[in-house]
Amino acid sequence: MTTSATRESPVAARRRSLAALATGTFDLLVIGGGINGAGIARDAVLRGLTVALVDKGDFASGTSSKSTKLVHGGLRYLEQGHVRLVFESVNERARLTRLAPHLVRPLEFLLPSYRGDRPGLFVMDCGLWIYDALSGFSSPKMHRTYRRGRVAKMEPALRQDGLRGGIVYYDCATDDARLTIENIIDAQAHGAVTLNHVRAVRLMKDGDRFVGAEVQEGPHGALIPVRAKVVINATGPWCDELRQLYGAAPILGPTKGVHLIVDAKRLPLGRALLVKEKKRVVFLIPWGARSVIGTTDTFYTGNPEDAQADRADIDYLLAVGNHYFPESKLVVDDVLATYSGLRPLLRPPNGEEASSVSREHHLESAPGLVTIAGGKLTTYRVMASEVVDRAGEQLGNDKPSVTGERPLPGAIGGAKEIENLYSTLVEGRRCEYPDEKGPALARHLTDTYGVRAIHPVRRIAADPALRERIDPELPYVFAEVDLAVEDELALHIADVLERRIPLLLRSRDQGLAAAPRVADRMGALLGWDAARRELELDRYRATVAATRRYRA
Repeated sequence: MTTSATRESPVAARRRSLAALATGTFDLLVIGGGINGAGIARDAVLRGLTVALVDKGDFASGTSSKSTKLVHGGLRYLEQGHVRLVFESVNERARLTRLAPHLVRPLEFLLPSYRGDRPGLFVMDCGLWIYDALSGFSSPKMHRTYRRGRVAKMEPALRQDGLRGGIVYYDCATDDARLTIENIIDAQAHGAVTLNHVRAVRLMKDGDRFVGAEVQEGPHGALIPVRAKVVINATGPWCDELRQLYGAAPILGPTKGVHLIVDAKRLPLGRALLVKEKKRVVFLIPWGARSVIGTTDTFYTGNPEDAQADRADIDYLLAVGNHYFPESKLVVDDVLATYSGLRPLLRPPNGEEASSVSREHHLESAPGLVTIAGGKLTTYRVMASEVVDRAGEQLGNDKPSVTGERPLPGAIGGAKEIENLYSTLVEGRRCEYPDEKGPALARHLTDTYGVRAIHPVRRIAADPALRERIDPELPYVFAEVDLAVEDELALHIADVLERRIPLLLRSRDQGLAAAPRVADRMGALLGWDAARRELELDRYRATVAATRRYRA
């Protein structure tokens, strides 16, 4: 077992990974560390291929940490006639609850129906039977239809005027960023070289064939040539930016999805709701002490880095919340946080509305290059398998994917093993929790990390001060900062507080008060001097400010 005394420092480990990029030739160079790139790297390395993965930002820092945080079949896609996509999605939903039960959990939804709604309650009930059937009836429970009185008891704050009834059905909630990071962790554990904050600046060619890319750490780092037999463009909303490096025409028509977060006391939800807004749907989702409203769906043509919520987005989502929960009387000052992501969808025909654009994915091949565009979070594993199959055709490798049966690192042993670890922690056989918060902390750690919870637990056992909460209102503890840096490749404060420990989204001040102490802990592990510490804090404050632009 590796101990803290023998563990390689994160600085040394990163230096070694950077050096490895320049040596030899990889089978695959994956550019983009979102859920698709992470899934591709993991799938490929588990087939025995040599893999390098780079991302110009942090892993999951784009669309993959800015979803509605659902693994779902896409009920509205069924209404649009995309039956194949729904079939694939609901079956992947069931698979992911087995492969990552700590990250993909059943979530109860209410679909309310009001006078004048189209389709009506009967048609929606028929649609839900099709939805359940496409999943092979694998939902935790079958959907049920309720009359007005029962729905009013379920959600007493829900608007009653015109309410006819509702349907309760099940999909799944997830931690999208952590789902991505666990794929990265498993890929790295099996030999992949995975580096965040490393940008591909030029694609290399030998004649008509792509043979790798030059990459760079930071704006002033040395150029590193990375040779690969096949390059994978898995850059999501930046797909066209990479395509421009070799003169290809753009293929994307991204749409922006905005979510806002309020205190759960201001928007009390007994369960998640899916509500109809004209031709699209909006989710209202309970998230612990917070409630989430989202998402918007509007075409976006600007720089992906600048995709933030504007005042029109906020006003629209607040209006949705107030329409269905009129006593909440939500105002802009109730918004604790926002997040915005771009869906990397294929450019639609002229005149098509953003909410109608297909979520199907698209693969494109050239000698030494495979590009993936479009798709959705729920089906990332299937898409990754298809990409590696396509690359395998060029490599002469026909080994099948094994990710359909292999659990993610936090789920090795399955849900039963996770619960056994929780019980062991509470009983004090691995790490003693002497106060009344012990079971709550054990529950938080096992729900977040699965069986990997033993790693923060061992850190707490070695240094009990690490069990202190980072934010008094939230369950995260300082041992998780160490884990994020040492085991999960976090380099900057935002890497920790936006994705691994998401105070940016869940804390009342978006983590600003906690950031200096997090910086101290990270600085000790990464060797920051005082100037670097202040630079990192300034960068995090800028990140927070960007999410608040709508206030201006």
